[in-house]
Amino acid sequence: MGQNGTDYSARKRILLEQGLISTQAQVLISELEAELDLLRKQNESFRNALRAKSAQNPRMSTKLRDALYE
Repeated sequence: MGQNGTDYSARKRILLEQGLISTQAQVLISELEAELDLLRKQNESFRNALRAKSAQNPRMSTKLRDALYE
């Protein structure tokens, strides 16, 4: 995980050690961590797909490119 993920894990561990998190809250936090991890992976996948798509398409219009090459 990123920096925030590490911070959340550390904060969760501290709260668990202090006994400030109920069992239900612990289950919810674990589910949210799994969801966050999934969303981060999807985001990275979408970014890679967008980069690949952008690399395939020319950035200039055909008319502009032709005018520049004349």
